Amino acid sequence: MKQSSKMIARLTPILSLFICVLFIVCSVSGFRFLKNPFTKTRSRPAITTAPFMPIKQSETAARSALTECVPQKIDFKAWQNVNPDVYAYIEIPGTTISYPVLQSSTQEEDYYLNTTVEKKAGLPGSIYTRMINDRNFTDPNTIIYGHDMADGSYFGSLKAYVDRSFFDSHRDIYIYLPNWQLHYQVIAEVVYDDRYIPMLYDFKSADSVIPYMQDLQNIQEPENQFAADISVTTGDKLITLCTCIGNRENNRRLIVAKLMDKKLAR
Repeated sequence: MKQSSKMIARLTPILSLFICVLFIVCSVSGFRFLKNPFTKTRSRPAITTAPFMPIKQSETAARSALTECVPQKIDFKAWQNVNPDVYAYIEIPGTTISYPVLQSSTQEEDYYLNTTVEKKAGLPGSIYTRMINDRNFTDPNTIIYGHDMADGSYFGSLKAYVDRSFFDSHRDIYIYLPNWQLHYQVIAEVVYDDRYIPMLYDFKSADSVIPYMQDLQNIQEPENQFAADISVTTGDKLITLCTCIGNRENNRRLIVAKLMDKKLAR
């Protein structure tokens, strides 16, 4: 008995220490459980994925990515010394068309129909736009007028677009502005009547180009030509070159081109 009592006496401190340690461990675990209420008793909240949103570039970065700087080919200062109404220049490679484009803000709309760039009255007049169009070519459709001269000058060479091979090989048109070079591609050559086109369509509306092109395609005329890859959607920018047809007094020839790219010019 004495030996057992001694053994118990020796074990008592050890057991007390063990109980104390166990109590401390349980207390810490309980504290952690209280701090994290989702442990074991609650499921983890579902992870929701936000809908994909494209990253928008800053305006400066976007312009840098979409535009390339090219040398300015036209001496606008020299042209504006001749006539301050010069604001653009048109060129169709492979043709004789290489002329300044004018727009009067003080004279009647068709002042430059029979007034030259040097402000001399009479033929051949000038290549010009009317005040209904902005001078920056941002309208959905900018109409450019010029005479069908018998010697092929001014818009006299546009009649060549009746020939399919010529149409396919002369589709590039360049419009130069003081700070921009605009590249267009011809998508249609159409014999039209003599109605004033901007009165028929609201060319300040982005979607106006769609009914315009649909109407042109519906004209039954053997001379009309359309590009095989013609495609015009809301927001596209067009130019329409408009000229008379020598032997058809009540008709006009239209060359329609679509903006393909725009580059800074310096």
